[in-house]
Amino acid sequence: MKSFKANSLSVAITLALGTVTATANAAESTKDTAKDVEKISILGSRVSSRTETQSTAPIDIIDADALTKGGFTQLGQSLQATAPSFNFSRTQVSDGSDLFRPATLRGLQPDQTLVLVNGKRRHNQAIFGLNGTVGAGAAGTDMNAIPMTALADVQVLRDGAAAQYGSDAIAGVINLSLKNTTGITTGFIQAGSTSEGDGDDITLGLNRGFDLGDDGGYINLSLEARDYSGTNRAQRDIGGSSTIAKGTLSDTVRWGQGNAESEFSTVFYNAMLPVGEAELYSFGGVSTRTALGNGFYRNFDEADRNVPQAYPDGFLPRIDNEARDTSFSIGLRGDISPDWAYDISAVYGENRYDFDSKNTINASYAAEYLANNPDASDSDIAANAGPTSGYSGGFRFDQTTVNADVSGSIELDNDLTLFIAYGAEYRKENYQIVAGELASYACGASNSSSSFPSVIDPDTFAGCGFQAYPGLRPDAANKQSRDSYALYADIETQLSDEWLVGAAVRYEDFSDAGDDIIGKLSTRYEINDDLSIRGAISSGFRAPSLQQSAYTAYTTNLGAGGVLSPSFTATAGADFPSALGIDGLTLEKSNNLNFGFVFDATDEVTITLDAYHIAMKDRITLGSMLTPDDVAFSPAAVAALNATGADQANYFSNSVDLTTKGIDLIVTYSTDVGEGKLDVTFAGNVNDTEIDAVNTPTGIPKTVALDDLQRSFLTDGQPHERATLTVAYGQNDWNATVRANYFGETDVTYFGNDHIGLPDFLSPTGSFKPTSVVEAAVLVDVNFDYTISENLTFSLGINNLFDKTPDELGADEALDFITNQAFQYPVRALPYGFDGMSYYGRLNFKF
Repeated sequence: MKSFKANSLSVAITLALGTVTATANAAESTKDTAKDVEKISILGSRVSSRTETQSTAPIDIIDADALTKGGFTQLGQSLQATAPSFNFSRTQVSDGSDLFRPATLRGLQPDQTLVLVNGKRRHNQAIFGLNGTVGAGAAGTDMNAIPMTALADVQVLRDGAAAQYGSDAIAGVINLSLKNTTGITTGFIQAGSTSEGDGDDITLGLNRGFDLGDDGGYINLSLEARDYSGTNRAQRDIGGSSTIAKGTLSDTVRWGQGNAESEFSTVFYNAMLPVGEAELYSFGGVSTRTALGNGFYRNFDEADRNVPQAYPDGFLPRIDNEARDTSFSIGLRGDISPDWAYDISAVYGENRYDFDSKNTINASYAAEYLANNPDASDSDIAANAGPTSGYSGGFRFDQTTVNADVSGSIELDNDLTLFIAYGAEYRKENYQIVAGELASYACGASNSSSSFPSVIDPDTFAGCGFQAYPGLRPDAANKQSRDSYALYADIETQLSDEWLVGAAVRYEDFSDAGDDIIGKLSTRYEINDDLSIRGAISSGFRAPSLQQSAYTAYTTNLGAGGVLSPSFTATAGADFPSALGIDGLTLEKSNNLNFGFVFDATDEVTITLDAYHIAMKDRITLGSMLTPDDVAFSPAAVAALNATGADQANYFSNSVDLTTKGIDLIVTYSTDVGEGKLDVTFAGNVNDTEIDAVNTPTGIPKTVALDDLQRSFLTDGQPHERATLTVAYGQNDWNATVRANYFGETDVTYFGNDHIGLPDFLSPTGSFKPTSVVEAAVLVDVNFDYTISENLTFSLGINNLFDKTPDELGADEALDFITNQAFQYPVRALPYGFDGMSYYGRLNFKF
């Protein structure tokens, strides 16, 4: 078999997507370059010695040091800054979005990217984004639960790989490799803030490895903690109060529009111990995070939401999110013979997510008290208005995965070597919805079947349940479980010195969603020493998650005219979706095509280009909220909706066929300048998603399955263009990095007038804008590093140097109207947020 050359190409891909790490001096740069050449990718190929440049698919290996360039302390933000095909949208005022963000690859759903840790499947989060968010209804992997201190590198496979790695790998695979170093302590302390004087952020990280025995065993431990004060870009509003007339600016900022106050702490480990001729390994960790988010401000005179005896001037309901993430793995690997190896492992992961409501009220408590005591005084009503905080409910998800893998090679008579891998996987998953306390969901203290006239207006019924996040009811609480098993085989061979081919086939069966056989063919051909082409064609699938098939809840969502309405999400197969012909969820199917080339244009310049085409059938979406008027064509559906007690309801379905296509381009330039090293990297992604068909049962309008609101998030909720240009220069004890990040425009219906439907006469300009637009922008980040000593390095940086934010809302924006001028910016489909410029200082140490 040919021994592949180690040239500048491998360094180029490693440094691609803005992952340039300038070194202290030219000698160190040479040493680091040699190290990068030897990096091994475990993705895309099961040949243990394959480097990323030898793969048949595009693979990026991002060094841990490069991830922290730019002062990022959260993995999701760092990957977005370094990998243009990765998106990490900032969604505001959307329940759990204050704690987790939808992480997507190549414009697909968060749950269509498989995340591995040390090559083993990681569990998904228990919760997903609800209506009006990128990736609504998709429970992806919580990227920010992983401490960056624990990472050696991140490998990103930008190609469909379900045939190799199983369900969820339609868009690609992200593998997080944990550190295994020993004998050295490393860490950092970082502090930062924003130019507005808020968003104070302090993060501490520590990593230390210890030898176990004298035969190469180790345990590597990572600790990390973060305290973030949050931001607020809201303004004074004109909602009025008991002392200020409506239409007059409030004395203070009462609304909240910004990133939530949050805390994060974690402990992770990675260990290995030789056992005879084998290796016993284990890794995992525990992380906890909290975030105090905001709902919409409840005005003093909102009869169905407020009790003025308790909140005379209205109130801002708060949602206290808490997530706890636990993972543990153990495995044994070793050699069967000189040519064959085995790996047997078990991985357990659990995600718990809980909501506590604060500064809230259940308006029906006071309403019921007044109905029973019509002569009650204001002080009596206030004393019997019920709790102003409490537990609103939670979600649990756990997953156990057992794998048995064998890999090796066979020498054929014609001098061909077949690299073969095969194995089996068993997976058990459990999902649970936990009900909130009585006051969080009840209609009055008696938990009546209906509400009572409001204490403000007897012609208006008081809302039931806590404001902002109504509690999960006992009839929504449930437990669901399922299991699956899979068999796979993977083969590669070098047909000639220039031509590598591979094939994979996988059979997977889910107890609740059926089975499928999928496959992949891939190839790489080296035309000459400087130019190689590569490509792959594959089929894939994704089974509906338990979070989708078993979810049900009552929430509060924005309805017509900007009115907040009690809403219900029905379980798959429940009465409401069944009346519309939807009895359950089936597998999503996909076909992926990837083709590209790798070109060493000169000794200094490398170009990689990869085009992709992903056709998907029966993609699962969370439908928009439907009112009785929307389903008036079906009396059975109207009756089922009314039986829920909500004003509107939605459900999951395999509603759409679509095609996503795009191009990834990476150009790198590396040279010596003076006594230092200059690295320039351009990386860009262009992608487009088109809806091919909407799947509806006979007699059901297509707008019921997929309306314009959902279409806008699927096709325009993420930037169609993303690019980074990174310039890094290092000399002696200092280095500097400047990165320009380009984000294309997003344009969604949510919070635009096409969604809210306000009459134009309410607009000071005579009409409201139809959609919510976040304009294209270039954000420039600057980072300087100075090596103080062998043990200390100081970094100083500014992110978003020119303080770029989306255009402020105008008087012709529906969101400006319904928030009484409180919100400055859009709150949906925000790829770069609205905090503006921030700055930080960081001290790295090692000893």
